[in-house]
Amino acid sequence: MELTKLTWAGVLVTSQNVSILIDPLGGPIAGQELPYTAKLGEPLEPIIPLDTLKQPDAILITHVHLDHFDPKSIQNAFGNEITIFVPKESSEYVKTTGFKNVYGVLPNEEYNFAHVMVLPSYSVDGYGTPQVSWIIKDEKQTLIHCGDTQWHGYWWHIEKKYGPIDIACLPVNGPILNVEALKTQSSLQACLTPEEAVEAANIMGAILVPIHYETFNNPPYYCEAEDVEGRILKRSNKLDVRVKFLKNGESLKNECTLA
Repeated sequence: MELTKLTWAGVLVTSQNVSILIDPLGGPIAGQELPYTAKLGEPLEPIIPLDTLKQPDAILITHVHLDHFDPKSIQNAFGNEITIFVPKESSEYVKTTGFKNVYGVLPNEEYNFAHVMVLPSYSVDGYGTPQVSWIIKDEKQTLIHCGDTQWHGYWWHIEKKYGPIDIACLPVNGPILNVEALKTQSSLQACLTPEEAVEAANIMGAILVPIHYETFNNPPYYCEAEDVEGRILKRSNKLDVRVKFLKNGESLKNECTLA
């Protein structure tokens, strides 16, 4: 299995002739004037164009926030007949954006692409949007991608049911948001902090691949945690958790927790 980090939370997973995209972002965030969306601001780094990638067998969406579900860029690169998997509660909305092959999923279901197994599992969104994590398994390795989940108690269940998990792509930027449309704001982080991501990887026994940081930071609306990588290293050294920092476009191949 080979993992390639794309922009923000996007990753490409390939295994032999099967390729799966998760949460691909192909352009600047559109529609930030919509209610209940964070003002992420302009990207602070180049976004990898999706049309530079090979047509995938499927695209997996953790949830339909604009920085994880980019319908215009996906359709421009791969057309509207690409197979899309989304949380069941969001499937009708995704169909309204023009996609023709949309599958709504629930945790613990199973889908297969040749020798590759795709399984939605649990995730908890900071603002209540339906969200799943995605587990991908081939004959040798297991990977989990957790969108922009908050801390939750499903880590032990996931490890018990699907482990050993080799690679955990986890959000790490612990942002504080100010969403103008909300009556009351929260001073708590909207996804995993650096320390929480390390703890989650430790529970699952996985190598941590940090995602969902550095691309956006737009105070006072979207405030990324300070010193993200330094905090990850401090906690991972304490817990003896392996961490692989990947630059956008960089790949990790045949890596496992036993190596």
